[in-house]
Amino acid sequence: MKFFPPIFIALCIPFLASSQATLRLSQPSRDQNNVNTAKQFIAGRTCVGCTVTINNDSVHVYSTGTFAAKYELSTGRNSFSVTTTAPNGETYTKNVVFYYSTPPAPVATSIFRIDYIDISPSGNLDLMEGDTLRIKMKGYPGETASWFNDSPLREMPTSQTGGVAGYYTGTYIIQPGDSLLNGKIMVHLRKRNGETAVLASPNHYRVMRNELPFTGRTIDNMTYLTSSPHGDRLGPDKIGYLDKDVLLHIVGRQGDYNKVRLSSKQTAFIPEPLVDTEIPQEQLSVSIADDAKIWGDDKYDYVSVALSDKLPYTTTQLVSSKKIIVDIHGAYAEKGLSTLLQNTKEITSVAWGQPSHDVCRMVISLQHAPWGYQIYYENNRITVKVKRVPANLSLKNLVIGLDPGHGGSNPGATGLTGAVEKQMTLVIALQLKNLLEREGATVIMSRTTEKFVANEDRLSFFRRANPDLLLSIHFNSSVNPVDVYGTATYYKQPFCEPLNAAIHERLLQTGLNDFGNNDNFNFILNNPTEFPDALIETLFISNPGDEEKILQPAFQQFIVTKIVDGVKDYLKEAAVSR
Repeated sequence: MKFFPPIFIALCIPFLASSQATLRLSQPSRDQNNVNTAKQFIAGRTCVGCTVTINNDSVHVYSTGTFAAKYELSTGRNSFSVTTTAPNGETYTKNVVFYYSTPPAPVATSIFRIDYIDISPSGNLDLMEGDTLRIKMKGYPGETASWFNDSPLREMPTSQTGGVAGYYTGTYIIQPGDSLLNGKIMVHLRKRNGETAVLASPNHYRVMRNELPFTGRTIDNMTYLTSSPHGDRLGPDKIGYLDKDVLLHIVGRQGDYNKVRLSSKQTAFIPEPLVDTEIPQEQLSVSIADDAKIWGDDKYDYVSVALSDKLPYTTTQLVSSKKIIVDIHGAYAEKGLSTLLQNTKEITSVAWGQPSHDVCRMVISLQHAPWGYQIYYENNRITVKVKRVPANLSLKNLVIGLDPGHGGSNPGATGLTGAVEKQMTLVIALQLKNLLEREGATVIMSRTTEKFVANEDRLSFFRRANPDLLLSIHFNSSVNPVDVYGTATYYKQPFCEPLNAAIHERLLQTGLNDFGNNDNFNFILNNPTEFPDALIETLFISNPGDEEKILQPAFQQFIVTKIVDGVKDYLKEAAVSR
């Protein structure tokens, strides 16, 4: 990744002149709107210095010319007349209509048929013996229903369905000999006179039959595991990243994700393109963890143990007790694994455990709360490289990673003025860079110009560069421009909470509303364990009050100063605990 010297961006928001009455609505985007929720918003922008009324009621107009109002609709037609008036008396009016209707309440199926079926897990599936399928079906009530291998479905009592009859449920566990031949599941509803209604599942199913376990290996060290094949706008929740060539036992597929068995009590999912299955297939061997070593060099402390193959692992931290926990799945800890420390400065002890018969656990105790660590393989030896707390806990001589969110073809959110998140994050990040460098820090950035950088490339860059801290700068957004506003921080790894808390506490001193210091967040740059990181959602660019503030250069500098103060607080607290 090539980086360029920082440049200053002059953010030009084209404020509308006050000599004529102008009006641009962002919500709603159309004059006629069919909606099924009562709460609706009218938000937009007028000329600076103009006034706005909606149905003759005055609406607050911010100094940027933006406004936002909330309404509770009545069923049927709701008309709104939005009028802006310029200082010279000129007016302009825009009419907006919402047609509000509530979704019809469910009723019992009145003719003999199956309305729909819902099978979970959802999607096209590869299944194995012991997997469980669940179904919910809606159809004509009071009849006999069945599905997989003619297994019966039970009609639910109306006390569990909101008073509506005709909902059927069932569960089926894949048995030896079951085979769907990549087919569909047929659901039957039968009358007493023999008349039958049939509906096929929308997805395809196949039962995997391999004499040998089906295995694959991770393609690189950016390969990640997830807890589910489904997720929100950020994707499925990530369990963690794995090193290259880690052996995975594939036991199914859901959509574009392979299901893998980590150990007897834990499964996970991996995107299909991230695992190479074109490898020799053979019986999975028992891996004995042995030849443990614990040592330190001039920069890091290490723990390593030998295995018979590169096995999957998961990890977390216990911050208050200053521990790192690593579980190696599919491994058995040899009795008497070494706990001898050789020249370690951060690691105080290592305990070896066996939480289940096929999981080897290392519990690494530290002098201080974790500052970061990396897990990797050298041949079949797994190593945990533990980062030491910096010797000088001030910004001077520290390396700080800065990530201005979005960029290029990825604009992010847009405010009512037309301010775009990708530009604002760069404006704040460049000011933050200058202030950090004046404090003596070395700053590395994922981008310094208006260009697109994929999130995966940002993560790979920072994991290679291994800064002392990483700060990601973003702006929040909501479809509710009236009630949702304020500043927030987000993290995933437990050891990152103190950094986020310190920054968040300082940001509240700007007078912004408290939107929380939020844990277990699935943003890609919150996932690494190599360094403490903070996702700073500075404020809500969708809220006209927050947007008004951030467009002011003095407030931008105020925000930047408070972020740096928060980092300093974090460093001071770490110094106290030394």
